[in-house]
Amino acid sequence: MSKGWVQRWWNKVSARSGDARSGLPHTGTLAGTKSQEVRPWMDLQALMLIRSLELRVQRMVQGLHRGLHRSVRRGHSAEFAEYRPYSPGDDLRHMDWRRMARTDRPFLRKYEEESDWGCLVVADLSASMSFGTTGYSKADYARTLAGTLATFLHGQGDPVGLLRFAAGAGELVPVAHAPRQMARWWSLLAAEPSGSTGLRVALEEARRILRRPGLVVLVSDLLVPSEDWAEALRLLRAARHEVVVFEVLDPQEIDFNFEGDTHFVGLEDARRLDLDAPRARLGYVNRMQVHREAVAASCARESVLFWSVRSDAPLEPLLREAITAIARRRQQSGGASASQGRLP
Repeated sequence: MSKGWVQRWWNKVSARSGDARSGLPHTGTLAGTKSQEVRPWMDLQALMLIRSLELRVQRMVQGLHRGLHRSVRRGHSAEFAEYRPYSPGDDLRHMDWRRMARTDRPFLRKYEEESDWGCLVVADLSASMSFGTTGYSKADYARTLAGTLATFLHGQGDPVGLLRFAAGAGELVPVAHAPRQMARWWSLLAAEPSGSTGLRVALEEARRILRRPGLVVLVSDLLVPSEDWAEALRLLRAARHEVVVFEVLDPQEIDFNFEGDTHFVGLEDARRLDLDAPRARLGYVNRMQVHREAVAASCARESVLFWSVRSDAPLEPLLREAITAIARRRQQSGGASASQGRLP
C-alpha cells in the first residue's frame, strides 16, 4: 500500500466528516468505541502497548496531522510580535515570503494577540487514576490525552505548561514556548499516581499561574463532589480563562459489571468493602449518574468545554473534536476568554 494512496483515502474520510465536525457542541460525551465519525489512526490497545509516553504521543500527533488540515489559530492583531516556524495547516496569508526567500525556510509572522494565549494543562495523578480494567490505567489514558493535545498546541506556536496535581498543587512545568519545552513533560507525567484528589487547590493554582487570559485544560476522573471545586472553576472563568475539562473514567466505574461477591479496596484511603456486586449495581450506577450529571451541570453553568470519556474510547476522534472546539472558541473570543466581562 503506497503512502500516496493512504493520504488520498484519509483526505476523503476527513472531507466526509467535515460537515459533522463543524457543528460540534461545546459539551459532549464519547461513550465508547462505536459510531465514531473519524476512523482512528492507531488502535487504542496497540497504542497503549508503547511503553514510552513520548513515543506514544508522537504517534498520536502524526495521526492528528493527517486529519486536521487547518490551524487552531484564528485571527491576528495588527501588532507584530515575532516570527515562528511554519506548521502544516497554518494560514499561508501570514507567511513571510521575503524571509523565506532569504533563509529558504518557511516562517509565519506572529502577532501580539497570538502570543498572549498560553495553555496550562492540569493533569490529575492522584491514586484513583491508577485504576484500570482495560489493560492500562486511567492515568495512562489521561497522560496520552494531555501530552498529545499539548504537543499539538506547542507545534502550532502556543506556549504550553503542565501542572501535575494529587492532594496538593504538585509540580509545574511553566507555560512557555521554548524549543525543548515538551521534553520537560515526560518524566513529570510518567510519575506513579498517589495521594488524594486536590482538585480545588489545583484550579486555584492554575488561576495564580496564568496571569493573562489563556486556556486551562483539566484532565481528571473528577471523583470528588462537584461542589468542592465549583467555586474555583467559576473564579477561573471570571479571570477570563477558557477552560476545557476531560472527565476520564474506566468502563467499570460507569457500568459496574462485577460478578458475585467482590472485595473492594480504597485507592485514596484505607477503606475496604465486601459486596454482592450484582445486588449493589443499581444503587451504585444511580449514584454515579447523579454525580456525573452534577459535574456536567457545573461545567455547563460556566460555559466550559466538557467531554466525559471512557478510557476504552479512541483518543483520536476525541482530540479532533476538542481541537476543533478550542479553535472555534478562540475565534469567538479573539484570542482572549469568551467570558470577558464576567464578575467574580
